Amino acid sequence: MSENVVYLHGQPKPVGHFLRLGTSGHRQLETLLGSGKMMVHRAVVEASAALRQHDLLTALSDAGGELILDTNVAELSSIGRFGGAARAAPWANPESVLTADDLRPNADRDVIGQIARFAVKYGFHAVQAPSHVLNGSTDQLFALDCEATAALRRALDAEGGKHIGIDYSLMIKNASLRDPAQRRAFIAALKNVPFDNLWFRISGFGADATPMGLRRYIAAMMDFHRLEVPIVADGVGGLVGVAIAAFGAAGGICHGVAEKERFDASDWAKPPQTGGGGREKRVLIGGLDRLLSVKQVDALMAAQGARSLLSCHDRSCCPNGLSDTLKDPKAHYLRQRARQIGELSSVPETRRPQHFLEKELAAAGRVARLAAKLKLSDEGLSKLLQRSSDRLEKMHAVLESLNGTIAGQPRAPVPPRRQGRGASVASHRR
Repeated sequence: MSENVVYLHGQPKPVGHFLRLGTSGHRQLETLLGSGKMMVHRAVVEASAALRQHDLLTALSDAGGELILDTNVAELSSIGRFGGAARAAPWANPESVLTADDLRPNADRDVIGQIARFAVKYGFHAVQAPSHVLNGSTDQLFALDCEATAALRRALDAEGGKHIGIDYSLMIKNASLRDPAQRRAFIAALKNVPFDNLWFRISGFGADATPMGLRRYIAAMMDFHRLEVPIVADGVGGLVGVAIAAFGAAGGICHGVAEKERFDASDWAKPPQTGGGGREKRVLIGGLDRLLSVKQVDALMAAQGARSLLSCHDRSCCPNGLSDTLKDPKAHYLRQRARQIGELSSVPETRRPQHFLEKELAAAGRVARLAAKLKLSDEGLSKLLQRSSDRLEKMHAVLESLNGTIAGQPRAPVPPRRQGRGASVASHRR
């Protein structure tokens, strides 16, 4: 039927949907890609994992995917992160954090040159600028990041990578984003930096944002539309991520595979804590807008009526319902996130806020209200269900009000897809 659709004002531009591959689990992603279940083909690759993930990256590229290199410079420059997974990045200093001097042109460690040569050699379509987590717009590292981005552009050009784009990742605290004076300062400085797309990683913000927190985020992001470049909200997921795209605050969103739906750098400046273990497997329960542990899902589904209410009803995703979801939670997660963005992308831009409110958010709200009435033996889980219901109800009211306030305002441009060595990656704004 899709070939019969006529768009009176041109076909809508699809929302940019990016996936952070992370540092583990790439063999499973290869399987999902090979079986047509990966769904998202615009990938952010950690420099620390790129060589280990070579087979996956080759398969993605061969399938027409877009590969973006995260240099891991932010982690390698932070006392709380440089000794973790990021230490496998080719330009890591095994003894210490990267310093400002390491990122200057012609530095002894030649970090900028190493990044450029690596990106060219391994066929990346774009590189995220070597930037830091900033304390604010007056942080001296911001000026360094702008200079390093320009140096990276020169290095890429010199190494035969003129076709490789640069995306600038602005990593700041939520309080900085909400400060109008800081927003103006960031915008003024970024006007002279050579990059294609502007990415935001906002510490303290993500899929669990409060309704008012989400509204403030959307309103603040709209100031950056003055730069007239595509914008990607990184480290967001769930209905929060869909809302950001629906309201035009960003032209694309990025998250991990059932993880990295929230960014938190609050402990990066502190020495790492010892102990701890790997992350527990999480399962997406879409009607609650929640990722739950398998233990929580088992307790929840034991309640009368829970399976019929909360199991995945998408037969193209989980034909056998809950058992398929639990068997392959990553495939379920990717298909449902891709469905949300795909359906939104098919709607004309001016109608996307209303589509989100009436379709995605209203549907989840109805399920959450019914779920809050389930009789559970786990009191903590019962309270979680009630909080989910209350949150979605408030989110609907807050965003409905916002829709009336910002209707007609410009939307963030969508990041164009970059494929192949000869891909057009915008002008670099030299």
